[in-house]
Amino acid sequence: MGVEVNKIKQFISKKKEDTASKEQNDLTKEVSSTSQDRSKVALIISILTVVLVCILFFGLNQNLKGLSQEVSKLNSLSSKVATLDSQLQQLSDQTAKQVSTINTQLSSLSDKVAELEKLPQKTKNMIIANMLQQMAAKTKYLSTQVQDQEQATKLIQIQEMLNQLQVEISGQ
Repeated sequence: MGVEVNKIKQFISKKKEDTASKEQNDLTKEVSSTSQDRSKVALIISILTVVLVCILFFGLNQNLKGLSQEVSKLNSLSSKVATLDSQLQQLSDQTAKQVSTINTQLSSLSDKVAELEKLPQKTKNMIIANMLQQMAAKTKYLSTQVQDQEQATKLIQIQEMLNQLQVEISGQ
């Protein structure tokens, strides 16, 4: 009986070992399949991450191109504004010079008018008569230079009127 008990004990221990080994194999298979599933998930996640990074890169690249184009347009506009500003400054300077010249001429004219007002009426009449005589002479000359007879006739009439006016003013 001792041998049979030993055999039974060996059989039981062998069964226990087989069961433990089977359980160990099942556990190992589950761990390895779980590891394979995790590695597949990790691979998919990494591929999606790479795709997402590519999409973000190209999107940012397009935004940067658009931004650089806008900056170049702004630089172009800035140079145009600077050019217009310099032109405006030149026009302002020219206008100031012209206004200054006109003011000088106006003051000169005012001085001449003031001097003319100081002259007695007879002197004024003499100056006016002299001017009318000069105008009549110029009108006579112009009447010889025009080619249209009608215009020449009108100029001669104007000359006669100027001569009459000169006589009237000289008589005063």
